[in-house]
Amino acid sequence: MNSRGLGRLLVIVRVAKKLGKSWVARHEKDGLDEWKIATFVRSQYLLGSFERTEPDIAMFRFRFRKGGGKLVQATLWARERKQDGIVELVIYKGHVEPVES
Repeated sequence: MNSRGLGRLLVIVRVAKKLGKSWVARHEKDGLDEWKIATFVRSQYLLGSFERTEPDIAMFRFRFRKGGGKLVQATLWARERKQDGIVELVIYKGHVEPVES
């Protein structure tokens, strides 16, 4: 078990429909898609590499290069629900900002 006591949980990650149609669709040309985002969030959750903004809200940050090679940082917020050893993370908000060098 890691430091957060997550052990071997079943973690399901979904992107909220509204976010998928707007934010994710806008950044698909930069190489982001729902699968990559969900995979990243799941792995970071299992590693305990996230911040809590509220008791049931987890915040994840990552960097990626946009199509033109510009480095940006994305922040994702996910609502966490636990039931019977299953964790469901629903990503409901995303924000991208340039990384200053």
